[in-house]
Amino acid sequence: MMKLPQLLEKNAVRLLDEFCILTANDKHQPRHVRYQVEGNRIFLYEIRRLKDDPQQHRELPMAQFRYVPELKQWSLHHKKGEYWQMYLNTPPTLEFGKLLQTVKQDPMGFFWQE
Repeated sequence: MMKLPQLLEKNAVRLLDEFCILTANDKHQPRHVRYQVEGNRIFLYEIRRLKDDPQQHRELPMAQFRYVPELKQWSLHHKKGEYWQMYLNTPPTLEFGKLLQTVKQDPMGFFWQE
């Protein structure tokens, strides 16, 4: 798997760090999120405490961002069963932040699990 160009990864990580802080500090509905960079993909996970054991937690896969170097574009994917499926309501874009905004707003209810 191809690695992200360094400048692109730095920008994405900066935006993801901001996203994680903002979601954790949301006064209406604080949520804990983490991300993982793997090659040209970035995975976003929501961290939830287990109801029967608050000391334990689990990570729920939320979103996957894929960078296509030939097109110099990011695409957004959501989990459908065992597979990742492209999120068709937001087309691939050069702007990673636009995809993060889509996840935050989640207009179709694909990313934040209730």
